[in-house]
Amino acid sequence: MPSATGNSTRPAAADPSQIELILGQVDALPTLSPVATQLLELSMDERSGVRDLVRLIESDPSLASRALAMVRRADRCVQTESVERAVVLLGVKTIRSLALSIEIFETFSHRRENESGYFDRGGFWRHALACGCAAQLLAGRKTGGDGPAVGAEEAFLCGLLHDLGKIVLAACFPRTYDRVAEKADTCLLPIAEVEREIFGLDHTIAGHRLAVHWKLPRMVEECVWLHHQAPAAMPSRIEYPEHVRLARTADEIVRHLGIGYSGNHAPVAAPLNRLGEGPKAQEEWDRFTGRLLDLVESRAEWIGLDSLSSREMFEEALARANTQLTRANARLAETNRKLQERVDCFDALRVFKSALPDEPSHEAIARAGAEAARAILPDEPVAVLAISNAREIMIMVSAVSQGDQAFRQELLPLDQAGRLTDVARQFVGWAPAELLGDVVRDRLAALLDRPAGVWRGILCQGRCVGAVVVQSEPSVEAQRSLAVLCDWVSSWLGGVESRVLAHRLNEELAEMNRRLVDSQAELARIRSLAMVGEMAAGAAHEMNNPLAVISGRAQMLMQDAQDEAARRSAELIAEHAHKASAIVTDLMEFAKPAPPQPATWPMADLLSRLRREWLDGTSLTENQLLLTISDEVPDVWADESQMRKLFDELIRNAHEATRESPNPFVKINCWHDVTDEMVMVRVEDNGVGMSSDVLERAADPFFSHRPAGRGRGLGLSRAMRYAEINGGRVRLSSRPGEGTVVLVSLTTARRS
Repeated sequence: MPSATGNSTRPAAADPSQIELILGQVDALPTLSPVATQLLELSMDERSGVRDLVRLIESDPSLASRALAMVRRADRCVQTESVERAVVLLGVKTIRSLALSIEIFETFSHRRENESGYFDRGGFWRHALACGCAAQLLAGRKTGGDGPAVGAEEAFLCGLLHDLGKIVLAACFPRTYDRVAEKADTCLLPIAEVEREIFGLDHTIAGHRLAVHWKLPRMVEECVWLHHQAPAAMPSRIEYPEHVRLARTADEIVRHLGIGYSGNHAPVAAPLNRLGEGPKAQEEWDRFTGRLLDLVESRAEWIGLDSLSSREMFEEALARANTQLTRANARLAETNRKLQERVDCFDALRVFKSALPDEPSHEAIARAGAEAARAILPDEPVAVLAISNAREIMIMVSAVSQGDQAFRQELLPLDQAGRLTDVARQFVGWAPAELLGDVVRDRLAALLDRPAGVWRGILCQGRCVGAVVVQSEPSVEAQRSLAVLCDWVSSWLGGVESRVLAHRLNEELAEMNRRLVDSQAELARIRSLAMVGEMAAGAAHEMNNPLAVISGRAQMLMQDAQDEAARRSAELIAEHAHKASAIVTDLMEFAKPAPPQPATWPMADLLSRLRREWLDGTSLTENQLLLTISDEVPDVWADESQMRKLFDELIRNAHEATRESPNPFVKINCWHDVTDEMVMVRVEDNGVGMSSDVLERAADPFFSHRPAGRGRGLGLSRAMRYAEINGGRVRLSSRPGEGTVVLVSLTTARRS
């Protein structure tokens, strides 16, 4: 059932062992006295006579005196001292009700372990007595069922004992039941609901257990057990449904009148329709309440209660109603305050959410947080800090007034943020601004137009991701709203940080994948070169000896030749043997080049010498072989002789590619790449160029796209090998008919 605050009290799952311990305490209560037990047996035994009942009552002086007093009170004209006469006048059922009422009241009135506690025992008995009297007056009326009418004394007994379980729990667990009653009154809850929450069972279960233990009449047992059941939810197979309905109706009437204390704050409708319909219902109700108060006053002495007057009961009901109204008003005021606090908090969260773009950044979240914090604290400037470890920055956004012009933003490198991330984890609440560090505090003072006062860290999974900064410590209500806002900002900052990290990780993975592919291709090329080198070395080793024999024999034939034709044949053999030996030498140099001897030397001097040699040794003119060297090109760290062979091969290839060009040119540019600390040399020609297939295989050894006999296919691959072993790199770019560009990068010499 909803509580007064709008939240439902949901009891925890009951522990069966705890319930059995509680019911064990109920079973340990003393049983009814022998007189009361025998009286119950005789009243329900049709074979027993009046004499048996009289002898039993006469054995209990207290019961006998009260029975005689009842006769005198009921009819002042009768002045009898005969118990038998009293039994005849009152009836067996009245005597049974009297005996049980006295027995139960005295049993629990003697258990005063916590008489000064919260639970109002006197008020409980007044409520129980009023319920019994109301049920007695209702006896004979229809209560909504189709069963026979209930007898007056049976109705009285059912109404009197229907809440027996409350006094049972209060007697067995006085301190705990005080907490139950106090919570029910404070929160305006039905007391049975609080009992189930704390004990795991309610007073209907405890009372039913005692009724069975004491062997009370079945009608009383069912009323104790089922009086809170709505008529529609009543079990169909019970013996006394009308008694249960009557007890429930009597309880609702007494609670409506406010007589005594029930602890049940469930709403009760005005019970006029219980007593009739139409204009006469109010008159019937007034007569009924007057008779009820008189009956309660007359029967209070039955069970040993202090004498009660109608005025006292009205005053008590009025005082109890005023107390409940005061509590309800206080709780309503507290509820309204909390609701207003929640409304303010939701408004701030709405402002925060509406200020965010579809894919927010750290800056956007910080600005939205500052705008929402400004909605919570409209009278003072606020600032929100957002920390991004992935970007290594701190974003600082302040809101000093309303409108778009109110926001100021500044970025701060994370290494200047001080110990903010460490300090934030040490404070659950607000911390002084001195702990932010001088740099952050000074920047905040400029953003807020005043010194920062206090701040609260924004934590995400135990890690500081930002902070909210204000001038003075906010009120308790504002602190709660800002705490919720910080949780929202934390979630969004955590999400955008994860997105940035994921994006950066994707970029790194893509770069690693690219490098892996490149390294795999490079590794395959290196393995291929190694295999070719081993084959070339083996072939060269095997060919050197036969070539030496051929060359030697050819020279001998040249010396011994008698005619010119024989001598010229010997010379031709020797010449081609030398060529074959040169090929073997080239193969050996490609397979196992000499280890480089790096040194520091100027690249400009080498290129200038090579240009002069090619101009002097070929038909190239000054305008056809151009050299451009940028200022301040540093020295390189490489083997100068191998670099000479590299650039000599590149110029040769460029010159041969431009032989058929109408306006041939070869351009050489040299400059310093400051970013990578490399010396770059670009050799460009406007020759025939290369197709994509030729360009792809241009660096392969023994591959040449020239006509047969024009080249061995080792020049460019050997040049690239020289660059690699000296820590450099050669890259090619070419298109058919547009020429070729070769870019060489070499490591600069270290500066001392």
